[in-house]
Amino acid sequence: MTVGFHIYAAIVKNLRGVLYSSLGRPELEEKLSWLRKRFRYRNLGLTPGMLSKYGDLLRPRLGRTFLELGAPDPGLEDLLALYNKLTGLREDILEAYCYASVYVSPIIILGHEGIRDFGPLVVDEVLTDKELSDKDYKLHMRIADYTVLDFYLWSTSGAQEALALLAQGQDVEDILRERIERVTKDRRRYWRIISEEGKPFLLYLDLLPILTEKAGEDDVKALLKAHGHLAPATLALVSAVVI
Repeated sequence: MTVGFHIYAAIVKNLRGVLYSSLGRPELEEKLSWLRKRFRYRNLGLTPGMLSKYGDLLRPRLGRTFLELGAPDPGLEDLLALYNKLTGLREDILEAYCYASVYVSPIIILGHEGIRDFGPLVVDEVLTDKELSDKDYKLHMRIADYTVLDFYLWSTSGAQEALALLAQGQDVEDILRERIERVTKDRRRYWRIISEEGKPFLLYLDLLPILTEKAGEDDVKALLKAHGHLAPATLALVSAVVI
């Protein structure tokens, strides 16, 4: 489903997360109830894949809190298919990441079981050994939103530059190194809860290093020819909060 730009713009303004889950239905219902109570005046987005997988559970909940997300550009579905072909990453993982990127929003992973699904995209993480309160979650989920927003223009512009260099057969190690350095500094935002050991609270996700490794020069040229206007918007540094 493609949405009009006016709808996309309105959703971006109030979106607080793109949901991802591989949970069974009873566990997912519990997580959804928890989220609804804490995001009464903010929106959480459901991708086409989430609605396809859990439609009978999620569609009755669409409304004030949970919103169906559509592609703001008709080429997004084809671009996701190309990413799948080039990287071998699962379609639902690419969808969650790219929708979060184009909607300038964190991913909210429901259940720690979902962490391994994003493994190839993880470039860093925030661990915590604290038992987080509702107040802790609300504060740090808001900080995770700032992480994506503050990185967005810089990281997508960097991705655009990297794709142009890759299409010319040039090295992009400096760009990738700077992305890691910026992520390392960003972890300081979570000083209230971060620890050396514990469970992951937040993952930093980046598709660009995988494309750099697996896509050849001709692949990148074809990608830019077909999707050059859209691809950078799908290649932000994205935070993913684990609930």
